Amino acid sequence: MTTSCRWSLLAVLLMFGCSVKTEGTESAARKYFDAEFKKWMAGETNTVATKQSKWRLLAPPISHDIRSIVPGEPDLLACQDASKIPEDWKTWPAYKVNVAIEWKSEQGSPMTDVTRYLLTWNVAEKRWYVTEQF
Repeated sequence: MTTSCRWSLLAVLLMFGCSVKTEGTESAARKYFDAEFKKWMAGETNTVATKQSKWRLLAPPISHDIRSIVPGEPDLLACQDASKIPEDWKTWPAYKVNVAIEWKSEQGSPMTDVTRYLLTWNVAEKRWYVTEQF
């Protein structure tokens, strides 16, 4: 194989490799969720802090473990303006995420809660929406 053929083959492979879409995939959901959780643990603004932790003014968690992530039904309210929701919202990628959240108790020992979230990828806005499930 000549050098120019090798370069051409490499260029074609790079084009195909770079064109793979990851938006809205399970892998992208996992990556987004993990990044938001790390923000929460660092005390930064995030989208995954639980309602109960806000009400009780709890300190940020000390760790998290995604136990499962499975396809789910998209959230109708996963948009900036509900009056402008696109008609294709039912086709948006969505995932149910079950996560074990570890906290430091008042006695100093660890305690764990399991919480379920729904992540919906809004295709039109190109962003994730997180809803805590009860």
